[in-house]
Amino acid sequence: MSFLPLLCPKLWEKYSGYVPVFWGGAYLTAVFICFGASEISTAICEPILADYIPFIVLISTLYIVSGGIFVDFPRGCGYIFNTLFLFFGSIIAGWIGTTGAAALLIRPFLRANLGRRHTTHLMVFFILIIANIGGAATPLGDPPLFIGFLKGIDFFWFIKNLYPFLFSTITILCLLFLVIDYFLFKMDLGILYEETNEPFFKINGYMNIILIAIALLTVIFCNFDGTFRLCEKSFSYSSLLRNIILSIVSVLSLKFTKAEIREKNSFSMAPIKEIAELFAGIFITVTPIIEILHQGSNGAFGDLFKWIAPGGEFVASRCFWVSGILSSILDNAPTFLIFFHLTSGDPNILMTIKSNILTAFSISTVFMGALTYIGNAPNLIVKSISISYGLKVPSFLGYMVWSITILLPIFIIISYFL
Repeated sequence: MSFLPLLCPKLWEKYSGYVPVFWGGAYLTAVFICFGASEISTAICEPILADYIPFIVLISTLYIVSGGIFVDFPRGCGYIFNTLFLFFGSIIAGWIGTTGAAALLIRPFLRANLGRRHTTHLMVFFILIIANIGGAATPLGDPPLFIGFLKGIDFFWFIKNLYPFLFSTITILCLLFLVIDYFLFKMDLGILYEETNEPFFKINGYMNIILIAIALLTVIFCNFDGTFRLCEKSFSYSSLLRNIILSIVSVLSLKFTKAEIREKNSFSMAPIKEIAELFAGIFITVTPIIEILHQGSNGAFGDLFKWIAPGGEFVASRCFWVSGILSSILDNAPTFLIFFHLTSGDPNILMTIKSNILTAFSISTVFMGALTYIGNAPNLIVKSISISYGLKVPSFLGYMVWSITILLPIFIIISYFL
């Protein structure tokens, strides 16, 4: 299902809403046949209420609010500006999400480089740094970490444990980009950039900056005890309140942001609609995989379990590679969820005794989502917008040549230090 938007774009565009319904219906039919009608409500309620709704509410809020902020720079700023843009963009991505940062920053980044002949590397490094790796700072940054937060991982655990890998990787990538863009920019100097009297930096939609701050504070502080029962399962009152507040923030942004700002950003709800449809099917159908993983070496994935956990002890480097590769060809959020349950399912154990294991698959699911266009939803958003700006974007395999060449040496070093 994850490959359909890329392999059959026209078919997906026409029938995207039916694909998750088909697979979700097939799964629920199997539940009905095997366990009876009484289990259908449980099969729907837990993954949808506990995981999917909080996930999609946060992603939608950050996307909608960031889409109400317009940022612009004049053309021809140069390679130093581009490098600093990517560096600070990675920091922003950690707090407003890779989806929000991609939607907010890709257009001003491309506008600042309009007219250049050599542009492919701009899109590639933007995807690597802002649309993926920068999201490793907080649970707001990337969907896998937010899934971990929903499962009980402390909000600041990620930045405390992932920052050596995060900032070293961002620094290496920015330095590499600086070298590449320096030479390519010099080659492009023959192009005359249009004169402009506009200020160097322009931003509109300040209200949405306040709304992003409210969303951030809501996620951090809306975390208290208290549960209610539904479908024979326990759900958190704090999660319910958080969803309500974030939904109100989205409504306020849509209602009070000037239409011209969203028009300048070419804002559309289509990307978030597609993400919502796709992940609805993923979250419902991932349940049996989680149950199989709970069986460990005795389950259907016994051989895989034995390889990443020989003798019952998980090896961090092997968790890093397996979870990362799955993230790059499927999607990183459900991959994180699978490994969360595979390695323990208990947040307290993962944050303490198995902190190196949690670190391994947290890094890999965020970082290796950059290896392919389908590894993370913002990748496709960036690709689509880049095409609309006239960039010659790499094919699916062409992009993988770029990403693997750049990232594989870094990943080998990371796995050595896990």
